Amino acid sequence: MAATTTPLGFVLPTGLSPRRGGFRFSFVRCSASPLTSSTASVEKPWSSYNARLVLEDGSIWPAKSFGAPGTRVAELVFNTSLTGYQEILTDPSYAGQFVLMTNPQIGNTGVNLDDEESEQCFLAGLVIRSLSISTSNWRCKKTLADYLTERNLMGIYDLDTRAITRRLREEGSLNGVLSTEQTKTDDELLQMSRSWDIVGIDLISDVSCKSPYEWVDKTDPEWDFNTNTRDGKSYRVIAYDFGIKHNILRRLSSYGCQITVVPSTFPASEALKMNPDGILFSNGPGDPSAVPYAVETVKELLGKAPVYGICMGHQLLGQALGGKTYKMKFGHHGGNHPVRNNRTGQVEISAQNHNYAVDPASLPGGVQVTHVNLNDGSCAGLSFPAMNVMSLQYHPEASPGPHDSDNAFREFIELMKRSKQSS
Repeated sequence: MAATTTPLGFVLPTGLSPRRGGFRFSFVRCSASPLTSSTASVEKPWSSYNARLVLEDGSIWPAKSFGAPGTRVAELVFNTSLTGYQEILTDPSYAGQFVLMTNPQIGNTGVNLDDEESEQCFLAGLVIRSLSISTSNWRCKKTLADYLTERNLMGIYDLDTRAITRRLREEGSLNGVLSTEQTKTDDELLQMSRSWDIVGIDLISDVSCKSPYEWVDKTDPEWDFNTNTRDGKSYRVIAYDFGIKHNILRRLSSYGCQITVVPSTFPASEALKMNPDGILFSNGPGDPSAVPYAVETVKELLGKAPVYGICMGHQLLGQALGGKTYKMKFGHHGGNHPVRNNRTGQVEISAQNHNYAVDPASLPGGVQVTHVNLNDGSCAGLSFPAMNVMSLQYHPEASPGPHDSDNAFREFIELMKRSKQSS
C-alpha cells in the first residue's frame, strides 16, 4: 500500500491511513499572525531579569526581583540554615546586611505572625536561588513575596547562589548593591559598593528600643520544652536591648524571670536602682568597637550582679574584661554550627549569627573559654567566676532550632540563685 499524505502535508508510513483499524488521527490547523502593538504589550507569563547584585570585587549578578523595588547598599553574608527564613528576616542582628540563603528553595512555608523575632525587618535584602511558587504550611498567612513587599524589603532570586557563596568563602564578606533601577549603570552601582563600609558604624542605636518596658510573654505551651529543669522561683532580670530577639525574652520568662527591657544607652546606675538579680546583654548587629558607650556600661555593671551575654553581649563582655574583638572572614550564620562545651566535653549543634569574635589570647587571667566553635576553633563562650559572668557567642534560644543549648538559660538561673544565697 502506498504512503498516504494528509491534508496538512504530513506523510503517514505505508499501511497507515487517517482512519484504519479503529484509530482516528485528528489534525488541528494553527494560524499565526504577526505581533501587533497590543499583543506586544501583554505581560509575559514569566519573570524577567530586572535586578542586579553588584559586588565590590567587580562581579555583576543579573537576577529577578521580588518584594520591594529600589537600590540599597549593604554587606553580603551567607546563611546555611535549611529553614527559619522568617526568623532571619526579623533578627535585628542582620541590620546593614544582605542575607544569601544557601538552601536553594525558599518560601515553601510562607510567613505567619508567630515566628517574628522583632516587630520589623532590619536586614537590607534577601538573596535566594529559587522562590517557591506555592506554600504548604498550615500556619501560613501570606507568601514571602507579599511579606517583603509590605515590609518594603528587597529580594532577588534566580542567580547562582552557590557560586556567590564560594566567592564569599574565598574572599570574605563583600559589600554590594541590590538594584532594580535600570537607569543606574553597573559602574555607578560598583562605585556605591566600594564607597560604603559597615566597619565602625553604630548599628545598635537604630535597632534598640527607645524606652524601658516590661516583657511578660512566655514560650507558647505548644512549643515549650525543658520544663522539668525549672525551680519555680522568680528572678528579676534587666535585659539590655542591643537588638534583642523575642525568643530570648520568651525563654527567660519561661524559666521564671521577670524582665525589664532597657535601651542600649540606659545608664548603669539606673539599672542598679532596680535591684536586679541578673543582667542580660543581648545580641545585636555590627562592630562592637563602634559602640564604646555600651562597653562602658558593661564595665560599670560587672561584679554588681550576675551577667549573661549573648552574641553582641558576649563580644561587649570580652572587651569590658580587657580583651579584643576582630572581624571574621565571613562570619558564622546558620543553624548547624557544632560547638564543644569545654567543661563537659559535649558537642552542641547551635544557631549562630555574627561577623565578629573575641580573641581568647587577649583575655586576662581568670577568664575561661567555656565553648569552642569546632568549624574554626574560634571562641564561642566565656566565663569569669570571680564576677559571676557567663556568655555565649551563639543563640541558645535557637529559634527555630536546634534546642541543644537551651540549658544555658538554666545555667543563668543557677548563677543568680547562687549569688542570692551567698549575699
